[in-house]
Amino acid sequence: MKTFRYITLLATAFLTAGTMGLVSCVDEWNDHYEGDGNVTAADQPSLYELIKADASLAEFVRVLDNTGYDKVLDGSQALTVWAPTLTAAQADSVIALYRMQKQTIITMPDGSQRYIQDKDNKAITQFLQNHMALYGRTVYEGYSDSLRLMNGKYVQLHENDFNGISFKRKNIVANNGVLFVLNGLQPFSPSVRESLALDADLDSVSSFYELLDQYNLDEASSVQRGIVDGRIVYADSVLTLSNQLYQLGWINREDSAYLFLAPTNEVWKRELERFTPMFHYVADIQNRDSVAQLNAKMAIISGRFFNMNDQRGKTVEESDTLTNTMYVRHKDYYGLNVFDKTALLGSLVPWYCSNGRVYKDNEGRIDPKLTLLEPRFLSATSPRDFQVAKLAYSGEIYPSTSASIRTLVDTITYDSTYYVIEQMKKENLLRGENYLELSPLTYQGLSPANITSRAYFYLPNTFANLYYNIYVVTVPSFFSRDGYDPTEVKPVPFQVYFHERLEYARESYRGSGSRFQTDSAFLQQYPNEDLLYETQNMDATRYDAAKGTGHLLTVPAGETHKYSDTEFLSSGREVEVICLQKAMHPHFSSYNFLSYNNEPVIRYSIASSASSVGMRLRGQTNVLRINRLIYIPFETAEEANSFELDLSNLKEYN
Repeated sequence: MKTFRYITLLATAFLTAGTMGLVSCVDEWNDHYEGDGNVTAADQPSLYELIKADASLAEFVRVLDNTGYDKVLDGSQALTVWAPTLTAAQADSVIALYRMQKQTIITMPDGSQRYIQDKDNKAITQFLQNHMALYGRTVYEGYSDSLRLMNGKYVQLHENDFNGISFKRKNIVANNGVLFVLNGLQPFSPSVRESLALDADLDSVSSFYELLDQYNLDEASSVQRGIVDGRIVYADSVLTLSNQLYQLGWINREDSAYLFLAPTNEVWKRELERFTPMFHYVADIQNRDSVAQLNAKMAIISGRFFNMNDQRGKTVEESDTLTNTMYVRHKDYYGLNVFDKTALLGSLVPWYCSNGRVYKDNEGRIDPKLTLLEPRFLSATSPRDFQVAKLAYSGEIYPSTSASIRTLVDTITYDSTYYVIEQMKKENLLRGENYLELSPLTYQGLSPANITSRAYFYLPNTFANLYYNIYVVTVPSFFSRDGYDPTEVKPVPFQVYFHERLEYARESYRGSGSRFQTDSAFLQQYPNEDLLYETQNMDATRYDAAKGTGHLLTVPAGETHKYSDTEFLSSGREVEVICLQKAMHPHFSSYNFLSYNNEPVIRYSIASSASSVGMRLRGQTNVLRINRLIYIPFETAEEANSFELDLSNLKEYN
């Protein structure tokens, strides 16, 4: 039987008893034990002894004896206990939950496993500690206050009731605290995290959380014994139960206020089938199927957390839109992860929790284009994402291109036109403060055909089995300084080669003479053998700088920056957004794996192509100036091919 079945039974029992009350025992306690202000605590029995002496608390005593809390309430820690009157069925439910939790396994940070500790056992945190608080507390005429229970929940304590449950007895002084006897029991108020286990229709997301629960060592609270073999050994190790999913939203903390749009099992199944193919990795990624499943599940829930205290200065009720936790962390300026509140929550009834709300999503209301499948940009100046070409010359390997990072000026006047760079950034034409300038390097005796600028750009966080449109943003030379003469500004033709790392047997390519192995659909689209991956070791016997690597792209239909069928043209006179490829269909994902074994999954080689004749007679140049690459995912080729780019409202994320 699953955990949530027990918790549901327990919660139902709490609610029933809390609403209706239980028949109290007719036995009266000796007035000696009533706190009247004249009792010396040290002379009194312990909390456990007082509870055991009350016949109406016999079932509560049975719970204490079966969970080890008899020793806690007989110990030296000062506590206040609001002892509930229970039925046998309610006591059985708590004891069954305790025993089942004792057999639940949790993962340790080193990968080993152990049973759930008693302090994290739900029978203790959701029942026993739900009726206890640290230190002794008494009530008096007119008393009213809020207090924090041992499980972190906040309740109201008044002169005659505990969070609305009346007292049968109150202010009973023990030698280790104060006892109250309730006419019923205190219903457990679940947090957002705890509430997921209370509904069988949320079993999938609840199980995912349980899968990632693990214990971490609390070094600050643990007692060190010494160092053995260079490692700290602890005499008393304090372990805390944590979960990596809490980084998306601290739905376990009682001092938080989160809204979680929880996917039902049907939505979970549908979205898992949708997202899993997007995380198809190359074969030598270790445990690639498990990694794909984990990433797909993370994709399902990552956009569903909303901090109710962080809605851009408004409450959830006041807001027309809601921003999730990913918005706050990464993308606030560009408007991604922003949702229309009515579309997101309309017609859904919230489940109010101790630290927020849960809404059950039966439809799949999170648009992945606002979260997972957002347009991305690649800064051309990011050193991890590009590499200049190298050249085999005179038995040595040399860089063939110089890469310089130029700073965009604030304002510039060129050819009687006044440019405000900040305004161009607001219009999304430019991003960042810099651009990359690529210039050819020459070597004595090198053929003019080799005088070119070439750089390789690696696209991070792409998904398999989607369709991408790829754009490059070029800038004019005069954006880095004033004083350019119009005759110095020249157009640059360039070619683009595309490469996707293929899953094939390298040994057969390098030695056996057999054809490389990949799927026929890809070969049919790109049949030339240049698709074989050219590793970056630049082996002088195999590397052909003039030939380049990858598949030479054809200028997409409708692209105006065209010099020939396979050459693009940047005028060099303005910021230009040039479409390099439409509906590119990756077979493998680079999500969280930009490269593996020094082999990128997807790269573009951009190479200037002005000939010596073109430079002499047509005033061309081989200097490339690039601000960024933009890549936009689509779920169908039709979407990609019909898409018209509008940078003014494009929400990109790096």
